[in-house]
Amino acid sequence: MKDTQRIKLENVKEGMILADSVYVCDGNMMIARKDTVIDDRTIEQLERYDISRVTVYILREPGTGTRLLGSSVEKKPETLPEPEPQIVIKISPDRIPPRKPVAKKDLREEAIDAIRDLFDALQKPGEDVNLTTTYEVVKKFDDVLNRLVMEVSLGILKFIHIRDLEVAEDFPYFHSLSVAMLSVATGKALGFDLNRQIKLARCAILHDIGKPRVSEKITGKKGKLTEDEFSEMKEHAVNGALNLKTKGFGDSELWNGIMFHHEKVDGSGYPKGLIGNEIPVFSKIIAAADTYDAVTSIRPHRGPMPPSDAFELISSQVGKSFDFEIVKAFTKNLQLYPIGITVELSDGRLVTVINNDNVLRPVVEAADTRELINLADSGNLSLAIARVV
Repeated sequence: MKDTQRIKLENVKEGMILADSVYVCDGNMMIARKDTVIDDRTIEQLERYDISRVTVYILREPGTGTRLLGSSVEKKPETLPEPEPQIVIKISPDRIPPRKPVAKKDLREEAIDAIRDLFDALQKPGEDVNLTTTYEVVKKFDDVLNRLVMEVSLGILKFIHIRDLEVAEDFPYFHSLSVAMLSVATGKALGFDLNRQIKLARCAILHDIGKPRVSEKITGKKGKLTEDEFSEMKEHAVNGALNLKTKGFGDSELWNGIMFHHEKVDGSGYPKGLIGNEIPVFSKIIAAADTYDAVTSIRPHRGPMPPSDAFELISSQVGKSFDFEIVKAFTKNLQLYPIGITVELSDGRLVTVINNDNVLRPVVEAADTRELINLADSGNLSLAIARVV
């Protein structure tokens, strides 16, 4: 019979299997997923965040004692504390706040037009630009950009993504806008002032300005890229930065932010294999926003990943691909489980999200009893959201 047991981290061995996901930052960041087979990297991650105990699967066999799954060591089970009582919160339906729009429709459409015009003016490598036309394009772009950043900075935006206006042929522009909005919100959470938020937004919008030099056969390929194809794809970050520098658009912070947005904090990224704080902060922010928006977007060859799964994907790469402080700030602006959405809990119950101030563990209302359960309370940590219905 398979059961679970909470053990000290010092007793955790390779091969054991986590019975519960492990969260830090008040439950807002997952660092290890349930059912993970523990290895050295998992233990190192747990130690880094001062996790003292974890729950693992055990096997209770009559007459043979208790065996931790994945371990050959026989152990007597620790005395488990009685679970704390479930805390149920009563919230009147008229107190449920309405969902806020991502941004006003006309502003979003204006932004897409401005981004498209800017890309047309700047992305052609080796070509001279009409300075008068480019000046007007940049002026229009900066005006729209300033208004968008102001909406983010004032807290008007609280979003998952901006898919409601997306059409396939405009994906690059919507992707750029979405990455910029996510990046600015992250910068705001990190304490950036308005001027720095605007610089970050400009960098995020232009992060893929070098992709037009990559063959459409590669950028539109559905399957895995070959080694040669990936080598060509990797050049887009450097080419984009150099193209803007050649045209005299931007400054070193912009160019470096674009050039290094595919670097990873463990040194496995490109083009330079930078490590940790060697990577510019703009690049670190854009990397998280770029990944999140890419996997939650509708593409011709696949459907979108649910926002909660996308966040777990990013959280699982903290310390490898992404910086911890950046991801922590990034999570403050996501609605992984929007108010009013129906989800299924790990015990099979269908519930409706009522309050999502806690990103990963919201307050939910049970469909059958109408009682509201705060999943962040210690007595409810054994419950998890299994899927969005």
